Amino acid sequence: MSEPKPPQTNPRARSGKPGRTWRRTPPPEHTPSTQEWVDIARRALIEDGIVGVKIDRLAKIAGVTRGGFYWRFKSHAELLDALLEDWRARNTQPMLDVIAQPGTMDERLTRLANLYILEQGFSAAYDRAVRAWANMSPDVEKAVQEADAVRIEAIRQAFAENGYDDHDALIRARIVYFHQVGYYATGLKESLEQRQTLTSSYIRVFTGHD
Repeated sequence: MSEPKPPQTNPRARSGKPGRTWRRTPPPEHTPSTQEWVDIARRALIEDGIVGVKIDRLAKIAGVTRGGFYWRFKSHAELLDALLEDWRARNTQPMLDVIAQPGTMDERLTRLANLYILEQGFSAAYDRAVRAWANMSPDVEKAVQEADAVRIEAIRQAFAENGYDDHDALIRARIVYFHQVGYYATGLKESLEQRQTLTSSYIRVFTGHD
């Protein structure tokens, strides 16, 4: 999965003076920041899949040499780890924050639905890209399964806090979550108005409330 890192340079300076160690100078001003590299990698992942997240390609997009990448990351694998962490922060944490806010189950699910529909704090394309990546990497597959479990548990907890018993809360949480994952997996195309119109009906089914 990861790309090999260029050979390491000798850490000793060739000054002729023993005991002096080599020190890396600050990166050039035009070198992208760590987050900018992750942003470029995210766009490449969404557009072309994990095969598009290559150092040479990212460097070309950034307008720097391949060496510019190594000012920020020790290896390609380190970038991929940062990309996964970015996905967790962008696509999981906002959902946890929304569902944890106090309110009735209808109110909580409405907020969650709005997050998904408006994609404010969630990117369906990013989620699909990471799930496709997981098909090629056991480590990424494990990370996705862990994120799924965390998301489902947050929804289950919300149901439990609203009076549903443990078994019922878990089943309803799974239905809510699998519904959303399946919606994106099937590639169903609906307008914003259509999705918002159907929200109340979905929530009625999810909660069992008339």
